[in-house]
Amino acid sequence: MQPFSNPTRAARSALIVALFALPGPSVHAQSEAQSQGAAAAEEETLPSLWELRLAAFGQHAPAYPASSEPNLTLLPIPIPVYRGSFLNFGENLDQVARGEIAETRRLRLGIDLNFTFGEDSSEIAVRQGMPDLDFMLEIGPELEIKLNDRTPEQGELLLALQLRAGVSFDGVNPSSQGFLLNPELEYRRDQVFGGDNLLSLRWKPTWASEDFMDYYYEVDPLFATAERPAYDATGGYLGSKLTAALTRQINDGLVFGISASYFLNSGAENELSPLYLEDSGFSIQAAVIWTLWESERRSRRRASRR
Repeated sequence: MQPFSNPTRAARSALIVALFALPGPSVHAQSEAQSQGAAAAEEETLPSLWELRLAAFGQHAPAYPASSEPNLTLLPIPIPVYRGSFLNFGENLDQVARGEIAETRRLRLGIDLNFTFGEDSSEIAVRQGMPDLDFMLEIGPELEIKLNDRTPEQGELLLALQLRAGVSFDGVNPSSQGFLLNPELEYRRDQVFGGDNLLSLRWKPTWASEDFMDYYYEVDPLFATAERPAYDATGGYLGSKLTAALTRQINDGLVFGISASYFLNSGAENELSPLYLEDSGFSIQAAVIWTLWESERRSRRRASRR
């Protein structure tokens, strides 16, 4: 190897060699940076941990199971939404709250909470002079089983086994009203009708304890009349409900939901009660929901519209 005859060229060449010899970013560092970037991008797609929504809600439904008198409810409802690792509430139109205990690809075990609006007995002809039907919470465990291998976009078939306790509230005073057993078969499909729409078709038969049946169908001798004889209700089959529901995500801050249900009461345990009047019934619900605010902190769970 010949020495450089030009000192300037030698210095420049040495500088170039030194620059190439500098250590570059390692493969591990590059991989870690890419992973952090992917995690940040994924976090941006996750829903907020907290939201505040406002719903314009309307419902036309029988006053109680097997009632002949419909009730119209129109309400503006503020809805706080929380998507925690265990507890979720306010996220779904047909489910007030849900607690996740365990979940796998095919099974989900959780605690569910729902409610029923109260009714003033003075506005129901057959219940004139009887105690009002109070606001009732229904809470209990649910085991949901996925029966097929399809994705939500292809259409999922689900079986839910629900056991719920009924708790009515006269003001702030709670009273136990027995238990409900609700197996539910559901077909659920996302992205239907060429848009961001979720379709749900459900069939739910219900069995209830004697305490729950007493609440709706028993006539104490104290409230008996010539047209409304005393009646001792018993536990057993309450009825079945068929529901079709559609939820549409109009944009990031606006959701529209509508559902219609058909009630099949024939064969119910307390058909002979003077408060049992109809073998079938119909209800419709609709809601427009605006998201008014959402937190910057993201949930670790994907959003659900069920």
